Amino acid sequence: MEIENNRIAPVVTHTGGQGAPVDGQRTGGSGAPAASQYARSASDQLSLTGAARQLQGLENQIASAPVVDTKKVEAVRSAVENGTFTVHPERIAERLMSLEHALTDAR
Repeated sequence: MEIENNRIAPVVTHTGGQGAPVDGQRTGGSGAPAASQYARSASDQLSLTGAARQLQGLENQIASAPVVDTKKVEAVRSAVENGTFTVHPERIAERLMSLEHALTDAR
């Protein structure tokens, strides 16, 4: 079986390192493959699947969302200031133990 290296476009076009031309590969003199070697036709197209578009939309939504839930922070702050914030020590202890077990199991 014969493998044709001249059809593989390099990732990095500078000389040396990743994407450097393989010995015997045609180059345009600058160390990069000749431009005509990778010429694109007028019919080249890119189409995204519905799932890819949905993922792209979700990524944009997440990127624009604030890191902190300001409404929840304000609610807790208000409850603390009013004296209505309730601490549940059993719940805190359970969650600390759960975290400890998860960290121990991860080792």
